[in-house]
Amino acid sequence: MTVRRIFIAAALLLGLLAQASAAPAQVRTYVLYGQGGDFMARGMKALAGDLEKMDSRLQVSLHEWKNHKDVEKDIARLPADTPIVLIGYSLGANAATWISNAVSPRAIELIVAYDPSVNMKVEGAGKNVRRVLLYHNTSAEPWGHARIRGPQVETVETRNSHLLIGTSQWLHKKTQRAVSQVLKQLPEP
Repeated sequence: MTVRRIFIAAALLLGLLAQASAAPAQVRTYVLYGQGGDFMARGMKALAGDLEKMDSRLQVSLHEWKNHKDVEKDIARLPADTPIVLIGYSLGANAATWISNAVSPRAIELIVAYDPSVNMKVEGAGKNVRRVLLYHNTSAEPWGHARIRGPQVETVETRNSHLLIGTSQWLHKKTQRAVSQVLKQLPEP
């Protein structure tokens, strides 16, 4: 190789490295809703929209709980250092536990579980999950009420209706603060 070609190759490499380091780091955030289609997803849709507005480094997508395998496949395609956040309501919260265990040992920075359902399996938080916020409904309704086990689980007891817990602005704000903490861990752009 001539000296000129070496310099050209080095300049191209430096240019690519500069572009890569200038690109803002991303936090991949998956929001999963439970049964009931669009009507029951309205709270999670609103939360996803608020998260997108919160910080340009958040890449947010909305999924029905039944599509948890698609989320697992998407996570498998991400660079290994991409921080992952899983947020789920009802069966979406259940699915967040399945996803986190299916992608292990891949690190999951945060799971936020809005009242997982006792009517479907809930898995414990694996060692790959750094933090879990469980919004546990204690109302008399027959839905929700499931718990997630693990030393990294922080439980917030609430008497919200299961049908409305996903729309709770108070819990949305807690979720946004938790996601902000994940963003603070990113290297400066």
